[in-house]
Amino acid sequence: MNPDKVLWSAIAFSTVLYAFIAWTIAPNPEQSFEASARAPITMALYGAALATFVAAKLVRGAMRNSPARVRMVVGLAMNEACAIFGLVAAILQHDWRLYLPAWALALAGFLRYWPSDEVSAPAA
Repeated sequence: MNPDKVLWSAIAFSTVLYAFIAWTIAPNPEQSFEASARAPITMALYGAALATFVAAKLVRGAMRNSPARVRMVVGLAMNEACAIFGLVAAILQHDWRLYLPAWALALAGFLRYWPSDEVSAPAA
């Protein structure tokens, strides 16, 4: 099995665990989704998630001379940060639903880093 696909799957699965954590901590939102989403802290965290998503794309281009696995890990980590920003928003606002937009953004970013069928050389 391709070790890059295992790594990709593990990082993607970690975001599923974040969803479970968000739901466990805040299963019954205290206010409407719109009110939670419009809170200044939520807007700031969503802005940070979007900025990180864009930065991941820019960093990928800047790392052209780096090994493929290094580019993949950096990209996955930056996109995972998008999900973490959503998790923080969900925890702070006591609304698990706030995790979903950031999670979707992270998953969209993960798709750019799906490893090819070739097995990459071990990282040096």
